[in-house]
Amino acid sequence: MDFISFGEILFDVFPDKATLGGAPLNVAGHLTKLGLNGYILSAVGDDELGKRAISEINNLGLNTEKISTLNYETGKAIITLNGKNAEYEFNMPCAWDNIPLLPLPEHVSLIYYGTLAQRGNSKQTLKELLNKVSSDHRFFDVNIRKHFYSDEIIKEGVENATILKLNDEEVDIVLDALKLKMRGYRGLEELAKSYNLDLVLLTKGKEGTMCYKDKWYRVPCAEVEVVDTVGAGDSLSAGFLASYIKTGDLEKSLIIGSHIADYVVTKRGAIPEYDEELLSYLKGTALL
Repeated sequence: MDFISFGEILFDVFPDKATLGGAPLNVAGHLTKLGLNGYILSAVGDDELGKRAISEINNLGLNTEKISTLNYETGKAIITLNGKNAEYEFNMPCAWDNIPLLPLPEHVSLIYYGTLAQRGNSKQTLKELLNKVSSDHRFFDVNIRKHFYSDEIIKEGVENATILKLNDEEVDIVLDALKLKMRGYRGLEELAKSYNLDLVLLTKGKEGTMCYKDKWYRVPCAEVEVVDTVGAGDSLSAGFLASYIKTGDLEKSLIIGSHIADYVVTKRGAIPEYDEELLSYLKGTALL
């Protein structure tokens, strides 16, 4: 078994539509498209959105055996559009606040987790998962959402990780939570050494992506027509991880992850179909 992705499954609910998402699901969906075999450990409600989620996840080819159906509402992020800005509110409690620990493999290549799903009872489930299942890589995607995090959650997340991923807006939040005085790149270098991390992955929006392992590596974004940035960072994480698990080649994995993210922003949705050009590229890299 290649991976376990832990955390929220939710719908972004707009005035006229509801779209399936959640970073752990987006990452798991792309990992599956990239040929890895794994689970998302999560929960949905016994309601219409829950049934729709299971159907759509099955259509992605992602195993749904470790998604529990609970007597709570399926997770929702209620989107309110204010001009070009979008504000959102999460329903609480919801199914992914109460993810139960189901039987899992003793070892996987990768465990993926973030901060949002730790706002409720699922925090304890994640602790049990990390204690019971060994893995070669543990990928902590900080993924700050509103006030649903704490210094403790960030510190424990980093302590359990081998790879830390964050964006440039989250750098100071993480360094403050860990009580590190250095700022910027030097602060992240100190963090990596202090917590014995293998890698730090830093996304910088239009400026591209950087990765630290003894030294900094950088891949710029391609010049593409941006249609939808939802899930772009998750696709980058998945592309990087799929390649890194298979090859251990950091620079190659960073290029592949960035290439997939560049493709995703030109399409609608967080997990779009891969076209023939992208599939040909991935086969050329020996990832597929």
